[in-house]
Parts: sequence; structure tokens; C-alpha cells
Amino acid sequence: MARRPREPVAHAGIHRGVHFSLKPNAAPGYWRYAYAVGDRARCGRVQGRLPLLAIRRVQMRIDRDMRSNRTGD
Repeated sequence: MARRPREPVAHAGIHRGVHFSLKPNAAPGYWRYAYAVGDRARCGRVQGRLPLLAIRRVQMRIDRDMRSNRTGD
């Protein structure tokens, strides 16, 4: 029987022209992220058991930062 492919350990992607990276944290269920919007670099931690959930949460943070930069000008 064929084995199911495993989820990647780390993820890097582009969301709305912003490059981001996502790696598992030492604590289970938490992920470290990093991205830069404009001249500000952001890094932090998101919670999500599934990698796709963590990716979505990082994308939502990118959207929020992009909105605040646009209204802050």
C-alpha cells in the first residue's frame, strides 16, 4: 500500500507580492513566520496544527499590515 505524502516541514511563499517564510516552532502546534511589508520586517509566531491553517493566518497578517500601511500614509 502506498504511503501518504507527508506535509513539508517548512514553507515559503508569496502573498500579494510579499515573500514570507514559515517554519515549525519547538512547541507543537506553533509556527514561526517572517515577512517584510514596505521597509518593515515582521516576524512572530502563529498557532495552527495544520500547516495550511498557519499559512492562512500569516496571509491574514500580511493583509492587515498592507491595509494599515495604505491608510497610514
